[in-house]
Amino acid sequence: MINAEGISKTFEEFTALDDVTCNINDGCIYGMVGSNGAGKSTFLRVLSGIYKADKGYAFIDGLNVYENPKAKQKIVFVADELFFLPGATMNKMAKLYSTVYERFDWKRFKELTKVFGLNPTKAITNFSKGMKRKAAIILALSSRTKYMFFDETFDGLDPVMRNLVKKLICNDVAEMNSTVIVTSHSLRELEDICDHLALLHKGGMV
Repeated sequence: MINAEGISKTFEEFTALDDVTCNINDGCIYGMVGSNGAGKSTFLRVLSGIYKADKGYAFIDGLNVYENPKAKQKIVFVADELFFLPGATMNKMAKLYSTVYERFDWKRFKELTKVFGLNPTKAITNFSKGMKRKAAIILALSSRTKYMFFDETFDGLDPVMRNLVKKLICNDVAEMNSTVIVTSHSLRELEDICDHLALLHKGGMV
């Protein structure tokens, strides 16, 4: 279960999150909608332990996430701004992920690269924006974590791929009781997949 209590985060004069509180149950697909700058990405980074909240706390299964490898082992995060090792192929990134996540599923990784039509031996820097997004999603889904966070996941994907990703996410929730948070600036992108929807506006939960 995810427990976020009174989370606030500022960057110099800008308040990214202002006293955000929410509880997200296991086996839930939780959608967060808001415009650019509403605080969605910052919230996911606090939940992932990338940022430390100025106030409040974020717990994953009762564990404080920040600087806690045991808690982070349960989480995979696909950020809006994707990062891959310089010159890396998908195979190289998969080897990295497999050292971090004990349940990394190589069989699933190989199957998904075929389904998504990606060459795992090709340098990711040569991929298009949509292909890079697919690569990040494949790595995340192959990690078999209990918690999966997707920030603007469907950006850059065509309608067919969007439906495929949604189906794969739903299957993981059904099979493994995974908990998923998906953010978007478009309500239409999320309304057909999420159990719950929340609106973020100017760093606060509406």
